[in-house]
Amino acid sequence: MTSALATLGRTAEESELLASLAAGIERLARAEIRPLRIDRERRIPTAVLSALAEMGLFGLSIPEAYGGSGLSMQGVCAAVATLARFDRSVATTVGLQLGLGTRGLVAFGAEELKGALLPELAAGRAIAAFAATEAGAGSDLSAIRTTAVEEPPGGLRVEGSKIYVTNGALASVFTVLASTPGLGGARRGHSLIVLRRSDPGVSTAGEEEKLGLRGSSTTGLQMDDARVPLGRVLGTPGRGMDHAAHVLAWGRTAMSAGCVGAARAALELTSAHVATRRQFGRPLAAFEVVRAQLADAAAIAFAMEALVRATCELEGRPEELAMRSIAAKVFCSEGDWEICDLAVQLHGGAGFIEDTGVALLLRDARITRIFEGANDVLLAAHGGFAAASPPVRAPLDAPAADALAASIAALRAHLRDRFGVRLMAQQRQLHRLGRLAVLSEAADAAVRRAAAEDTAGARALAAHWVEMARRRAAPLLEEIEPIEAIDAALRSAP
Repeated sequence: MTSALATLGRTAEESELLASLAAGIERLARAEIRPLRIDRERRIPTAVLSALAEMGLFGLSIPEAYGGSGLSMQGVCAAVATLARFDRSVATTVGLQLGLGTRGLVAFGAEELKGALLPELAAGRAIAAFAATEAGAGSDLSAIRTTAVEEPPGGLRVEGSKIYVTNGALASVFTVLASTPGLGGARRGHSLIVLRRSDPGVSTAGEEEKLGLRGSSTTGLQMDDARVPLGRVLGTPGRGMDHAAHVLAWGRTAMSAGCVGAARAALELTSAHVATRRQFGRPLAAFEVVRAQLADAAAIAFAMEALVRATCELEGRPEELAMRSIAAKVFCSEGDWEICDLAVQLHGGAGFIEDTGVALLLRDARITRIFEGANDVLLAAHGGFAAASPPVRAPLDAPAADALAASIAALRAHLRDRFGVRLMAQQRQLHRLGRLAVLSEAADAAVRRAAAEDTAGARALAAHWVEMARRRAAPLLEEIEPIEAIDAALRSAP
């Protein structure tokens, strides 16, 4: 049941490298990675981090010119998915470096800055982090209060604090999103700024106590009168929100790949358990309900992987990538949770015991529906995109998938007729459209993957998921609008 994503590169050479890395990661995992110990001790052993660096994993997304491997987004996702099969904290630490941590520097950094920082990051001698979230600004990044003000000659003064910084205690390089009034001529602009731990005024807070991902580092970041040169600004000053959207698209896609790997691990553990665990004189796998549940989970995992691959295909089309990464993030985080929850259920009482490993998978999965944009917020944003500019879909010769897309298009047209320009202010309707669009995009990706692989198994899994998507979409498509009546009843209730 190993994910095909694990060794799938954009080119034959990349696929060969990924196959070698997958084998190396598995050897390391069998010898050194102990997920329950990492979870209990709340840290990844230094020996494991050193081994990951020696394998070149921290530099997979960094161009070869700076000592990295220069892998495509698809290659990066393959590596993250492989790591997540063995330990999600390890996958998060590496994946953060490959996506959010270094993407802004790779895509928008000045040559001098890249030359100074990327070789150390590629070698794993330095770790990167991304800091955007604040106490008053989570999914709404426009509310951030950290500021960077120009101070002649040629400097910036940065003030503020960030929370929930992944890799915070490990990092020596931070990409920070800050309000930069006046910088670049933008009165209320924002910018991405690179800070170093060694910069005066930069410090991190203690580790957070977390429900899951306990082995990964999560801290606050404080900037008290921090002074840095203007050359630390990434890209165009004042265009930080646009640049952050690109960085977040990479981060969400890599995180989605981690969900694929973890879901595959849960499926493998559960399939092995139900084949040997006997109840009422038979293995659990002999029961029709159990077989049906596992079939649903396998179809979801197939579609998750397909949607990640479809997202990676948009690497060179930033605007489309930004929206598709939202669909992948929502679908894969929710699919991961659903599959891990089923794993606990089918393990019975043993699933509630940490030694089986499935409880850890479930705890680690929970945060993925929150960080890098809470799913409900992202669904409303995705629904707004679908309402304003529906994506063009090529004919698939897959009647069920095309019928689902047509039904969603009809609902979208109905809502536009009903609300007109006010539709963009109807959060509940946008959320509904976003949920439907995610289901349709996952169906589309699954069908395309089945067509590319052209095997009976792939076709069966795609058909199974499309039918599941159709069933899940039905109540959303048929939903009436009772929210006003419900609100009135709640207000009048004693």
